[in-house]
Amino acid sequence: MSFKDLKVERVEGELATALLKWYPSHKRGFIKIGQKKWFLPYRYVKNGDKIYNFEIRPDDTWIFSHPRSGTTMTQELVWLVANDMNFDKAQRKYLVERFPFLEIGAILDDHIATENIPGRVNTEKYSIEFVQNQPSPRFIKSHMSFELLPTVINSTCKIIYIARNPRDVVVSWYNFMKMLTHFQYQGTFEQFCNDFMNNHTVWSPYWEHVKQAWAMRHRANMMFLFYEDLIKNLPSNIRKIAAFFDKTYSDEQIAKLEEHLKIENFRKNPMVNQPSPDNVISPDVFIRQGTTDGWKKIFTSEIEQKFSKWVTDNLKDTDLFFPS
Repeated sequence: MSFKDLKVERVEGELATALLKWYPSHKRGFIKIGQKKWFLPYRYVKNGDKIYNFEIRPDDTWIFSHPRSGTTMTQELVWLVANDMNFDKAQRKYLVERFPFLEIGAILDDHIATENIPGRVNTEKYSIEFVQNQPSPRFIKSHMSFELLPTVINSTCKIIYIARNPRDVVVSWYNFMKMLTHFQYQGTFEQFCNDFMNNHTVWSPYWEHVKQAWAMRHRANMMFLFYEDLIKNLPSNIRKIAAFFDKTYSDEQIAKLEEHLKIENFRKNPMVNQPSPDNVISPDVFIRQGTTDGWKKIFTSEIEQKFSKWVTDNLKDTDLFFPS
């Protein structure tokens, strides 16, 4: 199958009207694409083929996730483990340059995409071509589904997928979308939860996103991680990831990395917690609490009832589970 064979549906009618109300800066609207109807900004159509046909190298390392699943911490952890704990370089070079975000320029308008880049660097530098031309070994982040990036599935490169309890994901995603200029979400948390469960938030459907990776978890070049496990026992997971890269580290090195990744230190690290220029988004929004079960402070009983049914319905007949 080629990119042009993917079915593209423009979101129209009442849903399009509602979405424009929730996202006033996204005037071109949204699409649903592919067999699973992936929900993306309309701009994706322009560059989606470049992502679909992205050339993979055997020595690539990719991190995939649904947004707000602990991706940034996982990127920093993986990069340091794979690069011999090179803290000096990590403290001199932005994570977005060491571990670029593949599709940022493909889904955001040019003038908007720069708001996620330190120092308002020309967006073209962070284009798909910029990622493609990185020297090996490349480290690449993406929120795309495997259906829309099939070259990864057929490769032998290293793939790491990080998943998180969808209740915590939706809380973090809601707060993030409210603060981003290129989305400026105007709805309520309850409305956002409904859209999330109905697959009308960007990079949805959530369950299909996670399940595609879960089905691949036994591949030799694939590692599936849960954010909850990372938080609960970081040293053990550092060793697990090190083994994935055929690396061995001392207890002292692992302790240093653990300290580096502590949320209070992570928030203060400008190389990973890059707020956009002109205070469009503050560091405490880009990297928030870094905890688990924060949803319990936000969910109403009505939202939890709906969410619980949604989770149960989507987990039945699967062996997928989220750590408590």
